[in-house]
Amino acid sequence: MGMRVVVTKTFRNIVKMQYKNDALYVTANIFVTRKRLKQIIAEHAEWINSKRTPKSGSDVNTVKTEEKQPVSSVCDKAFDQQQLVKDIFSGRKTLILGDVVSVESGASAKTYLDGNVLYISEKNYIDRELRIKAIKTYLKKIAFLFVASEVSTFGTSVSLCPQKIEFKDISDCWCKCSLATQKILCFDYRITQLPQNLRFYVIAHAFAHFKFTTHDENFWNYVSNAVPHYINLDKQLESYDFLKDL
Repeated sequence: MGMRVVVTKTFRNIVKMQYKNDALYVTANIFVTRKRLKQIIAEHAEWINSKRTPKSGSDVNTVKTEEKQPVSSVCDKAFDQQQLVKDIFSGRKTLILGDVVSVESGASAKTYLDGNVLYISEKNYIDRELRIKAIKTYLKKIAFLFVASEVSTFGTSVSLCPQKIEFKDISDCWCKCSLATQKILCFDYRITQLPQNLRFYVIAHAFAHFKFTTHDENFWNYVSNAVPHYINLDKQLESYDFLKDL
């Protein structure tokens, strides 16, 4: 639509769009995926266009929509989903390889995992921003040590090994293969937080781009050979989108 879109996530079960100052401000439940938000914006295109007038900068125009679908579970049902996400955003808990891990203060200056507890230094633990930063640093470390090995194993199985594997903050997707000719793969470091079956799907998806640039029929046939139930996994992957907002 050629306009600025600003998205704010909330724990309220609501999607609210407000057009002002030549920009669309969207407030949405934390579990509403980016894909769903794009669909909602498209569904309200007529309303949005009606507000895009020369005088709209001084007006506030709001429309609300309620999601009827229940939020998707991202972990074991024993955990309350809303509370878990709040704990993750506060840095009191995190996800590592699909498992829920508590974050606690440790005596060591180093960050380390012991069972289902991630210990960070007392200095970092007392401040939320420092807690989150320490968690992210650890996730990136695990990505290079653990996920990179999974990528290499998959590459060996299909006789197609990348020359370089990178882990960055991509945010808008889980993997990129913009340099297929150079065999360079780039994953969002938060792939470390996904369970094994979803990590495998993301890896297979990335390798498919070495052979096919676009998501055409040949691309998905390649993916389905490695991951027969990829459609279900793709839907499950959307329920982890909230991690990108942290």
